[in-house]
Amino acid sequence: MAPISEEAFIEKLRFEKFESEQAKAEESLVLLEHVVANSEWKTASELLNLLRNVVTAVRAKMPWETTPCNMVQRVIKIVIDEYNTCRGASDGGGYQGFSQMMFVDPASGDLPECTDVIPELQDRILEAVAEHKAEVEQSQELIALQGESKIHSDEVIMTCGMCPMVLAFLTKAARRRKFHVIVAECAPKHDGHPMAKSLCSAGIQTTLIQDCAVFPMMSRVNKVIIGTQTVLSNGGIKTFVGAAPLASAAKFYSVPLYVCTPTYKFSLVSSEEVNHHGSGSTIVPQDSNLTSSVNVVVAKFDYVPPENVTSFITNNRGIAPSYVYRQLSELYHPTSYDL
Repeated sequence: MAPISEEAFIEKLRFEKFESEQAKAEESLVLLEHVVANSEWKTASELLNLLRNVVTAVRAKMPWETTPCNMVQRVIKIVIDEYNTCRGASDGGGYQGFSQMMFVDPASGDLPECTDVIPELQDRILEAVAEHKAEVEQSQELIALQGESKIHSDEVIMTCGMCPMVLAFLTKAARRRKFHVIVAECAPKHDGHPMAKSLCSAGIQTTLIQDCAVFPMMSRVNKVIIGTQTVLSNGGIKTFVGAAPLASAAKFYSVPLYVCTPTYKFSLVSSEEVNHHGSGSTIVPQDSNLTSSVNVVVAKFDYVPPENVTSFITNNRGIAPSYVYRQLSELYHPTSYDL
């Protein structure tokens, strides 16, 4: 098969066609396997430069997408680890202190010199990438299995928007627990409507509410469980529009907020980079006279700070927001850090 360029990589990852972040992650890994298997490289350093070029291109063309960058940076660490293993070397262990990470500049930081030609390196990298892809494919099921231990009978759970991860989590828990779910509709897209319908179809008692009713309803809620698009490097999250006021209300009433997220959503992106705007047509029709005289700004995401998050429910273990930096040190190589 012919090598794949950065432009072809981005073109294949036109994510509007994917229904979930998991689908994006799986497709990214398939394309990265193609890069490793079919690109012209002889040393690990040459492959690392190819992968860094892919990250740069994706960030430039689709800055709002973090999952493909996470996958490429994960493969960069796999390449370095496998190279060191083949040479019988170690890169100093997985632990990196927070102060060490802060002084790494990914723009100027050099990739490690991996210039030895190792014939079996390609096969070892492909095997490790395949293992990581299997982990991504199983992540939703592993998170859903924790539902029974996190949710108790007769509890009132609040969520917002449509998240397949949260839907699987609640559906799995409903097999042995009876509880009530309140769903905020998440205007203007009203993603909460299909979520409420899916929960009802699973036999779960469900109430759909307007976003303005979140605060007064929060006083009777036991837990808030939401999903996210990205876990940021500071422990905050970039998530659905409507989640920020929900998290603030939960904080006010001291209601714990849990975020169902697989580890592939843990990103090196900082909170300053999450503000992206969508089309104003979602709230104002295109044929309206208002659009010519009014500047319409529509946020694509909400930012929830780490102090409003109780814990992350991942496919590996529960993680506190203050512990996210440690998870990042396990997932990515220091040359990828953007802290």
